Amino acid sequence: MRRAKIVSTLGPASNTVEIIEKLIVAGLNVARINMSHGTHEGHAEVIKNVRTASRNVGQEVAVLIDLQGPKIRVDKLPEPLELNSGDEWVIGNSKIQKDYPQYKDKFIPTVYEMLVEDCHDGARILFDDGLIIAEAVKRDKDVYIIKVIVGGTLKSNKGINLPDCDVSAPAFTEKDKEDLIFGLKQDCDFIALSFVRKKEDVLEVKYLLHSLKKHIPIIAKIEKPQAVDNLEDIMDVTDVIMVARGDMGVELGNHLVPSVQKDIIRRCNIRHLPVITATQMLETMTDNPTPTRAEASDVANAIWDGTDAVMLSGETAAGKYPVRTVEMMNKIILEAEKTPKERPFLRNMDLSNVNASVMVAASMIAEKIHAKRILSVTESGQSCLKISFFRPNTPVLGVTNHIQTVRRLSLYWGVTPFHLSEYDEDTFDFQEDIVNKVKENLNLVNGDKLVITRGDGKFFAKGSSNSVKVEIIKDRPRVPGSGETLDEASDDKKKILLDKSICASCQNCVNICPHDIWKVSDDELQNTYINEPKVKDCTMDYECIRVCPTGAIEIIPTNN
Repeated sequence: MRRAKIVSTLGPASNTVEIIEKLIVAGLNVARINMSHGTHEGHAEVIKNVRTASRNVGQEVAVLIDLQGPKIRVDKLPEPLELNSGDEWVIGNSKIQKDYPQYKDKFIPTVYEMLVEDCHDGARILFDDGLIIAEAVKRDKDVYIIKVIVGGTLKSNKGINLPDCDVSAPAFTEKDKEDLIFGLKQDCDFIALSFVRKKEDVLEVKYLLHSLKKHIPIIAKIEKPQAVDNLEDIMDVTDVIMVARGDMGVELGNHLVPSVQKDIIRRCNIRHLPVITATQMLETMTDNPTPTRAEASDVANAIWDGTDAVMLSGETAAGKYPVRTVEMMNKIILEAEKTPKERPFLRNMDLSNVNASVMVAASMIAEKIHAKRILSVTESGQSCLKISFFRPNTPVLGVTNHIQTVRRLSLYWGVTPFHLSEYDEDTFDFQEDIVNKVKENLNLVNGDKLVITRGDGKFFAKGSSNSVKVEIIKDRPRVPGSGETLDEASDDKKKILLDKSICASCQNCVNICPHDIWKVSDDELQNTYINEPKVKDCTMDYECIRVCPTGAIEIIPTNN
């Protein structure tokens, strides 16, 4: 079972119901809608297709609305400009180009009105994801004279980066606000905020959501140098962090991206904050059916660093092999998770929160008793999130009665959402409506164990919030052929049978028998078995049968 989650961007290559169904089956957990492209009408249709595909497949996925942010771009050009190394050009807002006829053949128009104000002498100006590099020489009224350091062909609408400047454009633009309102109307599950520089950028969006009485998790995209510097403050106010390596590489330099990525993931793990690693993870699969070895290693290293999710962008939005790409991502993650990152020591974890302490305790109990699942019953998803931070070896089933929570759980590491949709609120019974339904869905057999936590939410808690319970399955029909798993020992007075297919290894029989007839194996599984040399000492008081919760023990008198 894969623990880390996959975020995939939908676009022309992947926005139909048929393809989205295949993506979900291949491993997609979160569908990303990039608001930098397309129209609201088109995005609404894609989101509708996501919901339809989810119902058809029987697995809910989350919808992430990724806001464009303050993109600084070259305006439309009559024809591409050839910028040669050593040449001097001027750059300024398109509206004032006619006011500088002396620069007619050397003018680079930009849609960003404040570029000249934000710039300063010596600052780097990068075009087209850093492929063309220029340096600001001096200001001439409302334009800036620049010198080309690394030349190239500049086309319309290419991006401009100002890594050395304090850009005054707000992280949350008017277009972003319109797109956010659109996303809320579409019941989106996450909002990603681009080009975050400081915590106030996130708080502005939080305040707006609060005023609208909407509680949607915000993903702060870390891609600016200022965001890296202010990371601790940003982590104080955001819900999720995304390591957005595209613009980060342009502005910081590609050579710094690996170490910055590793540091951000480490700090998010310490702060118990979900983190997504994004951009060019399997870039060559945009055109090729297989990734490079370096790309496969990139994905695996992000998993080993401790990322909660990895993201695909153009590979699935516009690539030739969207489904194959998700399948490949799934395979790489599964292989990487065979050698997981070492879990944090308990003494280094903040367990001052009662709910967090209970969830960590549940994880440890589940591992010690080899439980099949941890059932985390939650209304908001916070309990599941706290379990996720501990990185339990036991798979977690997030049980909730809210469809919005089901979808948000799709992003949380190691958590599989389980939607409780059919129940009567007036006659709700925890055992009947939750535990028994989970037993059926997981095909559990007698002897299997579940660790059940009841965390947040008034409805589910019913006075039992922040609790842990171990449920031993003992009422399932016996598996055909289970007789092959019988342990048997006898003497001339009795025959003792132990059905290993339903034994829960609870060791009640070991504890109650004073004759050492029952023993526990020394291996990791610690299975119960019959100590044959001691069978002769059995007094046939049947106490071991009485305390066995699954009916795995039988003692049959013989007539010898």
